Amino acid sequence: MLKLKVAAAVLAIAFAGTASAGWRAMRVQAADLASFEESVAAFEGELSTARHYVFMLALQDIWARGLERASAEQREYTEAEYFRQLDGLTYDDVVTLADPSGEITRDRYRAGVAKTIANRGPGVTPGVSPQASNNVTPVGGPGGQYRGGRGY
Repeated sequence: MLKLKVAAAVLAIAFAGTASAGWRAMRVQAADLASFEESVAAFEGELSTARHYVFMLALQDIWARGLERASAEQREYTEAEYFRQLDGLTYDDVVTLADPSGEITRDRYRAGVAKTIANRGPGVTPGVSPQASNNVTPVGGPGGQYRGGRGY
């Protein structure tokens, strides 16, 4: 009987570990705009509200950095470049690319958690807006729903 209980506990722990790791195994699919938008939506469905907040801001930071780099080189930063940079990356890869030190990511995560807690109330679903504080960066491409202040 004890062996059965131990085996059940081991299976439960193993199952819990794989179930919670689902979003960690996910990768950004960015072959084109449609696959990118589907991928971002899939992440939204799997990530906690605070992690989704961090993820969206990281995507926007990567776009902004690409724009800055291209501007310095006096050229246009294209969506194709952005998608190539992101295609195949995991959540951790994306946030590390945006913030190698992890300091900004930690602060954003804490802010996301705080906003989630602040949004709780009777009949209110916790949530954090995926829009960044700097409304300059597109995340969804032309016509995408995750656009910044450039009129997109």
